[in-house]
Amino acid sequence: MQPSGGEILLVHHRHFLSLLAALVAASLFSSCASVSVKKVAEIKAHGKAPSVIVVEPFSIEGAQVKENQFRQHPGKLAEETQRLVQGYLVSELNKAGIPATASSRNVKAGAWRLEGRITRVAEGSRLLRMGIGLGMGGTKLETQVQVKRAGSEKVLLSFNTSGGSNATPGAATNPIPFSSGATALIDSKDGITDDSARTARMITGTIADYLVKHGLLKSTTAPMPKMATP
Repeated sequence: MQPSGGEILLVHHRHFLSLLAALVAASLFSSCASVSVKKVAEIKAHGKAPSVIVVEPFSIEGAQVKENQFRQHPGKLAEETQRLVQGYLVSELNKAGIPATASSRNVKAGAWRLEGRITRVAEGSRLLRMGIGLGMGGTKLETQVQVKRAGSEKVLLSFNTSGGSNATPGAATNPIPFSSGATALIDSKDGITDDSARTARMITGTIADYLVKHGLLKSTTAPMPKMATP
């Protein structure tokens, strides 16, 4: 007995849904909202732990900047990201037990400097992240980081960070029934603010790991840096 047209359509529909669910699952495991560290280079740090780390505003000169065409303040994304990264870095370093400040005035002896560049920032589209996801409307934030002693140009530690929100499913592509509303609400919070916070945590974790490894810090509550896969 030959299957009817309706039965054939039902089989194809189920096959399509299975493929879609597999695609979503693969994307969830392969790339979600995260920041990783790469190209780490360091030299041995002698002496004492830094009395304080002065967090300089990261340079935005020459950065690749891609703004959302509907943003409220056009032309300000790079400056906003610069302020966010600096603010989160000061907060995260202090939480990890590493004294930090955004001011270079009256810096104590034994201070270190944290400086860097924002090389790429893409704002993406919140509506696309909420509605579709899976790379649509994703954000991107990349930096180059250097740590030096105050008054010296010798680089003790350098590395790059890269990350963003990209492959999580949106409301239309979430395979879990009845979860589209929750997905949209969660993804609406993802953006450059969250990327800046995650980037600051990974930078803090990399610096803390360096200090512990070289015996300048006994322990830390900072997260372990997530190293990029070669």
